[in-house]
Amino acid sequence: MSSTKVMEMKLDTLYFDYIKNGSKLYETRVYDKKRREIRLLDEVTFIDRGNPARSFIAVITELSFFPTFKEAIQQVGIHKVLPNANSLKEGVALYNAFPHGEGGTYKEAAKKYGVLRMKFELK
Repeated sequence: MSSTKVMEMKLDTLYFDYIKNGSKLYETRVYDKKRREIRLLDEVTFIDRGNPARSFIAVITELSFFPTFKEAIQQVGIHKVLPNANSLKEGVALYNAFPHGEGGTYKEAAKKYGVLRMKFELK
């Protein structure tokens, strides 16, 4: 089955490795203009921010939309989204603090755009 397009997403090395080894099953992002282009069965090339020569491809198998990171994470459990977080509260704080490309933080951008949760399978 061919997918509609390929998109790139950069990840910190820690999260890149978690996805690659199968311990991180979901990626959540602000549902901004770039993420609104994502469709079910699209291919995503994940790139390691710490070593851009490292990458792998995954196919989007599930897309879900939420008003907040808390709701997006709570439904599937913190360790499937952030294996290194000790609690939902800690995980939400981590996401909220990430810088957003438009300026400000993920917390501010999520209020404006909402949150996208993606599940994927490695190719």
